[in-house]
Amino acid sequence: IGTKGYVGTGGTSDFWEWNQATDTWTQKANFPGGSRNEAVGFSIGTNGYIGTGSNGTNLLNDFWEWNQTANSWIKKSNFGGTPRSEAVGFSIGNKGYIGTGWDSIGAKKDFWEWDQNTDTWTQKTPFGGSARGPAEVSLLAIRVT
Repeated sequence: IGTKGYVGTGGTSDFWEWNQATDTWTQKANFPGGSRNEAVGFSIGTNGYIGTGSNGTNLLNDFWEWNQTANSWIKKSNFGGTPRSEAVGFSIGNKGYIGTGWDSIGAKKDFWEWDQNTDTWTQKTPFGGSARGPAEVSLLAIRVT
């Protein structure tokens, strides 16, 4: 978000901010969704989002918003698909997307769009390749000037 990077969950509920300019880590408000692994996250504007994953016993479909300015978490509408882990997430404009991963039946190829303005999930066209999980993500950063 902006010039800051964030790390959270990974078997814990702590949440950390990395400041690129000062090369320092600062602990932020703990993630209220509990300890979990294999969650998905993305950002829209100055807000970060975390959802899905596993708490070691159950697959999850909850979805949370972190407000960078207020350093606070707000529960949002649960993810529209089945509870799952190891999905992939990204954002475009004011919409977030979560898809693929594993649910209790197996690998998934469905994709869902979350609208930040209405806090609603809409199923989109399934992923064009085969069902997959765990998702392997390569990040590509593009700076437009």
